[in-house]
Amino acid sequence: MKHHYQTLALHEGASQEDIQAAYERLSKELNPSNNDNQEFFVEEYKKVQEAYKALHNTSILTNSTTSPTSSSPSQRETPSSNSSGSFTVTISPEKIEELKNKAHETKNLPHVKPSMFRNPFSFKGRIRRMEHGLSFIIWYIYLMFASLLAQELPGLYFFFMILGLWFFWAQSAKRCHDRGNSGWYQIIPFYGLWMLFGDGEVGDNEYGSNPKGINRIN
Repeated sequence: MKHHYQTLALHEGASQEDIQAAYERLSKELNPSNNDNQEFFVEEYKKVQEAYKALHNTSILTNSTTSPTSSSPSQRETPSSNSSGSFTVTISPEKIEELKNKAHETKNLPHVKPSMFRNPFSFKGRIRRMEHGLSFIIWYIYLMFASLLAQELPGLYFFFMILGLWFFWAQSAKRCHDRGNSGWYQIIPFYGLWMLFGDGEVGDNEYGSNPKGINRIN
């Protein structure tokens, strides 16, 4: 039973109100959805749930409204409690940062969203649908620019078109990779709609890590 109190950062025999306050605070700080679904936070969040359930259902919980006359002198003199017998639960930012650092050290996987347009002309890796949508807009504007350029410098038109096509094909191939498919899927009719609106695979796949930084399903 003692380790359940330690999980919630409480002293043994804490009141129901203290347990509830600690549970709500830790559930918010360690919630996997607030920490990129990292495995470390999934495990810590589970421990908090188990500790709260065990302490909430036990019959030996103390009541924080117990009168001072019914408590022993040693209890009244405990420096970690206030006059009402309750404890203050605080989770410092340094502690939360320490937990996050431990999570990053557990696996050599990216837990943050990588920046967009890191390698726009590479056919390797994965990109998210937002980057692909922006690439489509850039490609459309580029076509308009190339068309105007063709009227003034027709000799350079084909050079600029090859450069633009290479950019768009590379970005589309990486978007196909994000969905777990070969880059050749982009030539399938209407598959561009899936690239624009379909979500990518969660976690790593054979083409690379998740561009959203989500490495596991909670």
